[in-house]
Amino acid sequence: MKGLGFAAIIGGVVAGGLVGAAGASAATPSCSTAWSAATAYSGGASVSENGTNYSANWWTQGDDPATHSGATGSGQPWTSAGACAASTGGGTGTGGGTGTGGGTGTGTGTGSASSVFFSPYKDVTANLNWNTDVMQTAVTGTVIPVVGSSNSLVSTAEPKLGGISLAFATGTCGSENWGGVAGDAFAKANVPALDAAGVNYIVSTGGAAGSFTCGSGAALDTFIARYASPHLVGIDFDIETGQTAADISSLVNAAASAQTQYPKLRFSFTLATLAASDGSYGGVNGTGDTVVKAIKASSLTNYSIDLMTMDYGAGAANVCVVSGGVCDMGASAVQAAKNLNHTYGTPLSKIELTPMIGVNDSSSNVVSLNDVDTISAYAKANALAGVHFWSLDRDTPCPSAQSTASATCNSISGSTALQYTNRFLTDLGK
Repeated sequence: MKGLGFAAIIGGVVAGGLVGAAGASAATPSCSTAWSAATAYSGGASVSENGTNYSANWWTQGDDPATHSGATGSGQPWTSAGACAASTGGGTGTGGGTGTGGGTGTGTGTGSASSVFFSPYKDVTANLNWNTDVMQTAVTGTVIPVVGSSNSLVSTAEPKLGGISLAFATGTCGSENWGGVAGDAFAKANVPALDAAGVNYIVSTGGAAGSFTCGSGAALDTFIARYASPHLVGIDFDIETGQTAADISSLVNAAASAQTQYPKLRFSFTLATLAASDGSYGGVNGTGDTVVKAIKASSLTNYSIDLMTMDYGAGAANVCVVSGGVCDMGASAVQAAKNLNHTYGTPLSKIELTPMIGVNDSSSNVVSLNDVDTISAYAKANALAGVHFWSLDRDTPCPSAQSTASATCNSISGSTALQYTNRFLTDLGK
């Protein structure tokens, strides 16, 4: 996903240097603080080198703008802002203030997730501002930004919401999109705001309606760099459709390679599951089996398996824990974790759970607040890697009674906005 060629970049730098050396006209801007390899720069920071100003596209450190710049969307950390003229002090400032948040990152532009990391999934296409590509939600009854303004969700209704999973990037890493919005545009519209708000986030790929592929560690490194900040804590591969065994192997191996560059970043693999309680320990399907075995055969260490504890269907012991003739969704989520641990030896500390709040697509499967309590208690007691739910925009009552699943409400009579989010936050001690 390279933009300008190396020769073009160097040519631009040389030209900029000549202008600066010769003495620019009054219209030529002054040179920003000289770039330093030791300084961490956040997105939007301005530096200069060889008579050219550069603007940082995201958090970066050690990437020389002379050789790591390109046009917007090129995947490079810097973009040239044109020739500049040297001025007194212009090249001697320390620039330390541009490296905000560097102390919380890993040195490669990302942070790390804590044990039992909680982050509801945000369907980025739900109420997205299609003019600005900024994430919005109507979960409170009014369309507001998720972060980034004084009337955003995080700053008003959910100030304790410290994590979110962004869903979904689809396509091929480097040319991925978010519901049709190009990856570069989505990142620029949302990553700086998430970072500034102090919200840890996971970039989730694939999903039920799309797939995601990545052929190499270098390609995945470039993908991660696009969304990097000290608050990026994980990359999630939601593998439900479209990926072959070869695609899955490539994703796992790419993640294993990328963990060298991003040692604290967690790579999660979200899989469909059953929760058999008949002693068979039935759980993940054939695709899930391929994923888990590929991980076990790889050198990937900082990973987790995120089980989608939802949509089991009719209550039967070979698919779930049955109570009153239907699946007990809380107990079934716990059983799913136990089954994965038993069958594959996956440590509980590397297992995450993602229920679907309220009425599931299988309408007899209903996740209640009591189920939230059960899931949260098990996650805390066993130090699971994380708990999530599908989805943030569904955590609100439906305008009228309905018994089927909706993308924008939970179909639970008498519910209130954000009751599931707040119950998880309370139960998990957030």
